[in-house]
Amino acid sequence: MEGHFWFDVHNENNELLYSGCYDVINLGPHIIDYILTKERAEARGIRRPNVTFTQNRDGGTLRRLLAEHGYSLPHHNDFTRSGFDRGHMAPNADFNDTSENATLTFFIANIWPQTPHVNRVEWLVTENHTRRLASEYLEVRVIIVVDEFSERKVENISVPSAFKRRVYDLQTGDLIYEITVYQEVDAATNR
Repeated sequence: MEGHFWFDVHNENNELLYSGCYDVINLGPHIIDYILTKERAEARGIRRPNVTFTQNRDGGTLRRLLAEHGYSLPHHNDFTRSGFDRGHMAPNADFNDTSENATLTFFIANIWPQTPHVNRVEWLVTENHTRRLASEYLEVRVIIVVDEFSERKVENISVPSAFKRRVYDLQTGDLIYEITVYQEVDAATNR
């Protein structure tokens, strides 16, 4: 797919935490894909990391790849005072079995501008439901797709109008949950 670059985020044990397909036109993840286990979904020991979103949670591989093709990643501060939250696609709560894993979700290539209501209420409901499904099915595959955008931008970052979540039973491959959360941009942010 032209204008899209794949990346993987591994922890220091070389465990693949999540993969993504970065969209250089809209400046965010077109796809985020990961496996969520029951153990990880039920982990409660780690608090949300107090860290900044960086460009190198994948060891800088995506940043270097983009630079080779004349592209760059946004910065944490591009979202500041925009009226939007930095909305995780692979949420840190799905990886809070260790502090390192949770911190690795604070990757600029793992977020989109989300209205506070979508991020803290509507999208959170889908995240919580996905964790319940992981507990029930033992292992699920989570795929997030973002491919619909409003006319709004935060700096040069497109603001999505929809976030799509699909959850599959890893054992059977069956789709067990699918939802699209729509985001009304102008009314929600008064911009």
